[in-house]
Amino acid sequence: MKIRIASSIALAAAIALGASGCTLIAPQATLIPYAPSDGVDVTVDGVNVRNLMLIADETGENFNVVFSSVNLTDQEHDLTITFTGKGSETARAEFTIPTGNTRFGNPDGAEVPVLVSIPGLEAGQTVDAYFQTPKSSEKQQFIPVLNGEHKEYAAYVLPADFGKKKDDASEAAKKQAAEDAKASDTKINDDNSTESDSNE
Repeated sequence: MKIRIASSIALAAAIALGASGCTLIAPQATLIPYAPSDGVDVTVDGVNVRNLMLIADETGENFNVVFSSVNLTDQEHDLTITFTGKGSETARAEFTIPTGNTRFGNPDGAEVPVLVSIPGLEAGQTVDAYFQTPKSSEKQQFIPVLNGEHKEYAAYVLPADFGKKKDDASEAAKKQAAEDAKASDTKINDDNSTESDSNE
């Protein structure tokens, strides 16, 4: 009777080991880090870039660089992403990453969306991207290219004239800054002239 019990225990142990033994030598997929959405995650110099993707604008020729950042350091970081298309075609996007959590690419957000243009690139493809800060070496990832077919990304599809509006706004801001500087210089000169006259 004892021999039968011992045999049953040994058989049960062998079956259990055979069923679970593969986890002793094979990596468990649930332990491998991955991006839970359509985008890609990468960490560069203390800055965590999360769910990065390119989303085509209305023309399909320009692409909104969409991602979230988590900067756990106590200072801003400059991040450069260089996208490499077919052949030698490249496009560069530059960002200043604030501390804390920030969303990029949202036209209604605090950060102005950044567009890149890569000839021949289309939604459904991936593009080679290189990430770098002034203090880090490059990190490479393949970035998915999407469009507004998925409703959760429709808000990130920028209008065809967004780039022109952005350039016009930038020129207007520069012009206003120049006018403000000129007005300030004029006021200083007037004040100096008034003070000189009063001394006489």
